[in-house]
Amino acid sequence: MKKITFLLCLMLVGCSTEKKVDLPKKVTIEFYSVTTCAQCKVFKKNAIPYFKKRYGSKVTIKMYDMDAKKTAKIYDHVIKKLKDFDEKYYGMSPFVNVKGYMAYLGYRTGDEEEMAKDIEAAVNHKKLSSALSGHRFSYNS
Repeated sequence: MKKITFLLCLMLVGCSTEKKVDLPKKVTIEFYSVTTCAQCKVFKKNAIPYFKKRYGSKVTIKMYDMDAKKTAKIYDHVIKKLKDFDEKYYGMSPFVNVKGYMAYLGYRTGDEEEMAKDIEAAVNHKKLSSALSGHRFSYNS
């Protein structure tokens, strides 16, 4: 009986497909959301815990309410640093800024995995994937 219990515990713990990644430097993810945004709620539920688990102490996550006046100045500062940002998207959410690297507009369940690949590529000075290229904005050089 003890062997069976041990094997079941080992299977449950050992079968996780989510890997922890040790980034070469700390990364800050800024999450801009609107309270009534369904995509924002799903990002907060799925992606934030995913990044925390994947990167541990190598990630800082800052959350901003886009309805708050104090957020506008911070948001505007980020938008000005992005190349090819179309003003028609201004104020849309969810908006995710990987500080110093790139930003994403919009979210679908599972996007966090592609974002993670981009984060890891960016901090290692490698080419970003094309998976989220239509939703991704790069920083000006």
